[in-house]
Amino acid sequence: MQYKLIACDMDATALTTDKRLTRRTAAAMEKALSAGKQVVFATGRNLCIVRPYLEQVRGMRYAVTSAGAAVNDVFQGIRLAETNLDAETVKWIIAAAAGVDTLPVLYSGDAACCPDWAPRRAGEFHVAEFAPMYANYMGHAENVFADYMEHPGPLQKMNLLFCEKAARDEVYERIRFLPLHFSSLTDLIMEINAPGVSKAAGLRTLCAHLGVEPADCVAVGDSGNDLEMLRAAGLGVAMGNALPAVKAAAAAVVSDCDHDGCAEAIEEFLL
Repeated sequence: MQYKLIACDMDATALTTDKRLTRRTAAAMEKALSAGKQVVFATGRNLCIVRPYLEQVRGMRYAVTSAGAAVNDVFQGIRLAETNLDAETVKWIIAAAAGVDTLPVLYSGDAACCPDWAPRRAGEFHVAEFAPMYANYMGHAENVFADYMEHPGPLQKMNLLFCEKAARDEVYERIRFLPLHFSSLTDLIMEINAPGVSKAAGLRTLCAHLGVEPADCVAVGDSGNDLEMLRAAGLGVAMGNALPAVKAAAAAVVSDCDHDGCAEAIEEFLL
């Protein structure tokens, strides 16, 4: 079958463990775009922390960001769709996290904000690999929660990172009754979106805009927040480093993220 679009997760999929887009992957993406195919990042990242990679791939126009909360036309500088957490819900979450040691990251529009200490303490929250991203591509506040309470507004996504599972459990028990979607929920991380948000929903929205059927798409991923997208696409592809549940849901498995598995998927199924 001739597929028309490939949606690629970023971290541990299109990007290596050390957050690089390899020459082979960028070249495969550009070759597919030159052939009239669509290559799209579908990621939990906000647009401001996707842009450095978009700039490495000539011709990539669209991105599904914030775990599907936003669908972006990068050339036009517009969002084709956006689904936000409302301010009152965010305030509830902030109240629930009061007194708990957490590293919050707030995504609003095209911007992201984290504490000014996040680059320094990233290792304590088991995300040392993201320290450069926190330092170089995000806005900073001494107290992110206090800053938000002074200037509340809708958020595409809210990440809460924890040093210990007990702290995560404490906050989760306080907010699990709220109208939320946890795009990722692990022992140490909560990635929180509005209900109905997913990469699969974002992909469907983009497909409708482009006049492409989801059946004509390939989706590549490694983690739990990729599962719906892999199932929604005509062909779901798991990375070699993917979780067992992702591999089980996929129709094909490629090499891991440090051995150009994403490039392999583009070359095999789109070119």
